[in-house]
Parts: sequence; C-alpha cells; structure tokens
Amino acid sequence: MQSKPLSRFQIMSVWFFLNKKVFLTILMFLLPMAVHAVDTEKEAAALLYEPEQEVTSTRISKPAIESPSIISIMTQQQIQALGVRTIPELLEVIPGFNPWRSTAGDWWPGPRGVFDSNRSFVVMIDGVSVNNQFLGSPYWTYDLLDISRFSRIEIIRGPGSALYGSNAFLAVINCITPDNPKTGGTLKKIVGNFGEQGIALSQVWRTSRTTFDLDLAGFSSDGQSRWVPIDSYHLSGETHNRNTRRDFSLKVSDQSGLTLYLQHVQGDREGYLGYFGNVNDQTFFRRSNDLVSLKYNKEFSNKSEGVVNLFFNRFYDREITQAVSPGATFFNGVTYPLGATEEDISKDEIYGLNFQWNEAPDSLHRLSVRGEITSLRLVDSAAYGSYDFPSDPANRVFLPGVYPSPERFMNSSLCLQDDLRLDQETSLVFGLRTDNHSLFGRTWSPHLGLIRHLTRAWTGKLLFGQAFRNPDFYEITSNRNINREKIQTTELQFIGELRKNIMAKINFFINAMKDRIASSFDVTGFQNIGKTDYDGMEIELKKRFHEDQEVFANFSVFRLRGESSPPDLAPGVPNNRLNAGYSVKGRDWNFCLWGSLTSRLPVNWADSRPPEPGLALAHMTIQRKNFMGEKGRLLIRVRNLFNRYYEFASPGPSGLVADGLPQNGRELSAEYDLDF
Repeated sequence: MQSKPLSRFQIMSVWFFLNKKVFLTILMFLLPMAVHAVDTEKEAAALLYEPEQEVTSTRISKPAIESPSIISIMTQQQIQALGVRTIPELLEVIPGFNPWRSTAGDWWPGPRGVFDSNRSFVVMIDGVSVNNQFLGSPYWTYDLLDISRFSRIEIIRGPGSALYGSNAFLAVINCITPDNPKTGGTLKKIVGNFGEQGIALSQVWRTSRTTFDLDLAGFSSDGQSRWVPIDSYHLSGETHNRNTRRDFSLKVSDQSGLTLYLQHVQGDREGYLGYFGNVNDQTFFRRSNDLVSLKYNKEFSNKSEGVVNLFFNRFYDREITQAVSPGATFFNGVTYPLGATEEDISKDEIYGLNFQWNEAPDSLHRLSVRGEITSLRLVDSAAYGSYDFPSDPANRVFLPGVYPSPERFMNSSLCLQDDLRLDQETSLVFGLRTDNHSLFGRTWSPHLGLIRHLTRAWTGKLLFGQAFRNPDFYEITSNRNINREKIQTTELQFIGELRKNIMAKINFFINAMKDRIASSFDVTGFQNIGKTDYDGMEIELKKRFHEDQEVFANFSVFRLRGESSPPDLAPGVPNNRLNAGYSVKGRDWNFCLWGSLTSRLPVNWADSRPPEPGLALAHMTIQRKNFMGEKGRLLIRVRNLFNRYYEFASPGPSGLVADGLPQNGRELSAEYDLDF
C-alpha cells in the first residue's frame, strides 16, 4: 500500500542551515555550563531503549550515555515485544535506517540516506565481522540470523572505522550473545500464513567450570504469490518467494576466560524477479556463513585486561538465474525458446588474529591498544551461462571476465584509544587506527568524542569521525585502480528528559563523502563518482506511564546538499521516516502496536532524483505468559496489519525492472515457547 506524500517533512528541515561553524559555536557554549550530580540522569536516560552499559562504541564496557557514538541498544525483551525476527525488521524501528529489498531478496538498510549500496555498514557477532569479502556486505547472513538468541543488539549510526576498519562506514551492528545464560532449555514452534513453519531449540547446561549454550533453528515459507503484469521482456506471469533458512550456534565458556563460538547459517530463496528483470520460477539463491571464534580474556592483578582472539569466517554464494525469458529475444539478436540461464558461484574466507590490551581504569584516563592481522581470500569465483545454447538452458559454459579470479589480500591494523576524564562532568575519547592493505595501501581513521553532562537532566555529545571502505573483490574485477571510499562525519547529540518521564534524543549530523563508488549491475560500471554531501536530523522520544505503558516515536530526515554525480542504481528511495508505537503490559499480557511512515522524494531543491512512492506499514504483537502452563508463552505476531500487499520502488533506471519489488503483505504467525 502506498502512502500519500508528506509535504510537512520540509518544515522539519529549517535547522539544515547548520554547518560546522555552528557546531563549534555550540561547543563553546556548552563547556562553561554548570552541572549537577549525574547519577539520576544516567538512570533516566537508560530508559530510552538502552541498558546502562554498552561495548560497541569503544570495545570496552561503559555507560551508554557516555559512549562517543550515536547508539541504539535493543534488548532481547524489546526485540520480542516488537515482534521482529531479523535484523532488517529491527532496523525498521531504528532512526536513520530505511530498509528495502532488492530483486534477489537482499536487504539494503539505507543508513542515513545512502541507498545505492549495502556495503557501507558492518554486522558483527560479539565483535567479529560477518561481512563477506566478495561483495563487502553482510547480505549472506544478516537476514538469516535468528536474532532471538542474542541478549542485545547494539547499533551505531555514524563512522566506525577507527575501531572496526573497512565497511564500518555509516553504521555498525553488533549482535551480542549472553555472557551468563540461565540454565535450562526452550522449545519454540512457529506457524503462520504463506505456509510459514519454524522450529527452534535452545539449551544451556553447566559443568563445574564450563558453560555450554546451544541454539538450533529452522524456518521455511512459501511466500506470497504475485501476478506481475509485465517484465523487461514484455511477458507476464505469477511468481513466488519461497525461502528456507537454518541457524546453528554453540558457545562454550570456561571460567579461565576461554570462549569458543561456532556458527553456521544457511538460506535458500526463490526470487520473484531475477537480476535480469524477468518474471520466472527458475531463479534460486543459496547463501551460507560458517564462523569459528576462539577468544581468551585475562584480567591482570593491576586490573588491566588482555584479550586475544583467533577467528575464521567462510562465505558461500550460489545463484542459478533465468537470465532471458522463454520466447524472448536477447540483445545479441538470438531468440531463446526455452530461455537462458546463468550460474554464479563465489566462496571467500577470512582468517584473523587480534589482540587488545585495556589499561586499568583510573580517575584520569583509560588507554587501550588493539592490533589485528587478517588474510582475505577469494577461494572460488566463476560465472557460467547458456547463452550459446538457445534450446538447452541447462548447458552452461564458463563466462570469462564476469567474475573476478581467486586472489588473496592481507590487511594489518593498529588502533590506539584513550578515554580522558577532563573533569567530573566532561570526558574526551580519542581513537586513531591505521590499516595497511596489500593492494590499497595505508589508511588512517581518527575518531573524537567530547561528552559533557550539561545539567542534572541533559547530556551533550560532540563527535567527529573519519571512515573508509576498500573496494571489494567484485568491484575490482575490471578496474583495480578504484579508490577507496572516504567519509567525514560531524555529529551533535543531546540526551535528556524533556519533562517528567519524557525521554528524548536529538541528533544532528553532516556527512561529506569522497570517491564514492557507484553500485552497478555490470562489473565494468564500478567507478568513483566524486563527492556527495548531505546532512540530517534524528529525534527519539519515549514516554512512560506508570510502570505498564509506554509511547515511543522517532523521526529521521535527511537533506542532500549536493553530489558531483548521482548514482544510477537506487536513484530514488524514500528516506524520511516516522516511527511510532504504543505498548502496554498486564500481569501476564503484553501488547505492542507500532508502525512506519515514509515520505516521497525529492525532499529538497538539491535533490534532482524523481519522486518515488512512500510506504505506510503497521505491526502488532500480543504476548501471553503462563499459557498452557507456567512455563509456556504464546506470541501472536501481525506484520503489515493494514496492507494486503506492498512493494518497494524499483532499484534501477526506468525500464530496467518493469515491476517494483513485491513483498509479502499481511503476515500472521503464532509462536509458542515452552521452557524446560
């Protein structure tokens, strides 16, 4: 269902006249202000989604309100109440993101107004990246993970390269497993429309010194059948979106500080429309990730800490795509009575070793040093097509130059960070990382955060960071001279209490991107397209009524200040977003209703992209504890409550994909959990 244009969004853009000089003026205003005790303020601000402690912004546990980043933290209980089961669904409610889906079923998160790439952010599990190296993106895994097994998910909007290197460009998403899980087990069963079926088992047991945390999950769905009136070859037909996924993880923790983590996730999907924009039932995708991490944590007698981590990541992708519809004539003038197919395969691996030493905290500062060396290897990469066999689409031969050749790169990094306490109410966090890549050379990534408690109720943050993204294996297939992308981000945040029990966050940011790499359907089309400058604002509000009711809302708006060359892919996806919700808790009941509303483009004079339709989506969950026994729980989940169907705007230029990107409409599911 398409929403009406939201012209009032432009009213919220008055503040856009802010620039860096204004930021400095605000800084000079903040420093001399008198403050009061901050304990009450810390406790109050923690109610705004986050628990008090976080680890992602500095790799050291510290109060979330003092983190040198714009951060959102979602606990397992909050994720459950929202009814979200994948990271893209979770990002729908986080300000600054606007997830949308490609024809292949890949989610592109659209962090802070950038929509032509899903390579500009990093997804991690306990601080270990699960971005692949072939495309530099986490699309193999980030819609496949069963996020119910994580104790919390920490999301940083803004640059993260000072800690996490390449791809930590616009956002960092860290999925954190439980440190001290409760012993026992849970059996979960899911049923829903579109043939949805799911089952999951979690079990935690302990010996005298060791804890074992095992999670198994499987899911399948027929998807929604959709009639596509016309495709790129002027044909019509009904398509499907069948998919399955499997998720396995095992965490073994020893009292000596040794932790072993194993993970395997795999997904299979049948595409609505192939990469080539034709309706068919012969397009299939298989993606998987295997992760092994061995970590040793040691606390020394002087209270300093040391961590050593060995890790291995393997990513596999296989696609069989009907590239030309049956009976259609391709650009080479050949008519394919049975169609033509293409098979693409890639496999890449990452081996890594890192260490981190954290100085014992004192009243003045806390220094940390981190080093890492990684081997980035493209193990297998090939494309095969049946274009030479019009009557035999199964007869595929190797297509030279379409995919990159197997290759290995090395990257080493060193990171220094210090958390300085300037006075009782002011801290300064400074970080600097250098990366040395065997192909792209050396990069420096600084990060600076000034945090000051302004009053008993308010805290201000002034942040600056520089981030980068190295071109991935696919992007350098035809051009090894592409420059890395760079970005400089200046951010200003206020966190506090507007009125009694009304918590607020107000964020402003300015992004300056250089050597942006334009996404392309063709390996010959990747190139640096110069500069892109834009800014934005994010507002979060939360009101608690007594102990059982909450109203929450967040608003994101962006302004394109200018770009030297607009991207060809995803030229106009709605980016301004309003999220709002209400939740109420009873003795055994929990009800939550929330939704998202997006605007249309363009939203300002500098944005030359054509307007695209917005979306209006609503979701609802009802939970019942003590259902069929004291250890049972029932969750009713309705996504797209008022939509029989909806679609995303086409990601390509007009005519490349005739239909939009059809999505499942109203999704109904019931989940029953039984503890044992």
